[in-house]
Amino acid sequence: MRTWIKVVVAALLIAACAVLAVALAGSRRQAETLAAQVAEQNRVIDSLLARRMTVMDVRMHVTDRSTSKVYGRYNRGTITLETEKRYVLEVDSTNVRIR
Repeated sequence: MRTWIKVVVAALLIAACAVLAVALAGSRRQAETLAAQVAEQNRVIDSLLARRMTVMDVRMHVTDRSTSKVYGRYNRGTITLETEKRYVLEVDSTNVRIR
């Protein structure tokens, strides 16, 4: 009876070792995949940081000449109020080259 217990225990230990070996191989493969992914992301980020950027000063000038009509409560006429708003857009492109 003791030999059967020893055989069963030995079989369980061998099975546990096999399962752990397969799990370790899967973990190593996943770690290698993640390391390759991190290296690719670092390469892409470094290439984006190396590109040249162009900064421009922009100003906007716009004139709005809309009118407001006010209807009197007991009067039949209208009062027209002119409002003038100015917004100006200026782009300084003297230092910008298009390639």
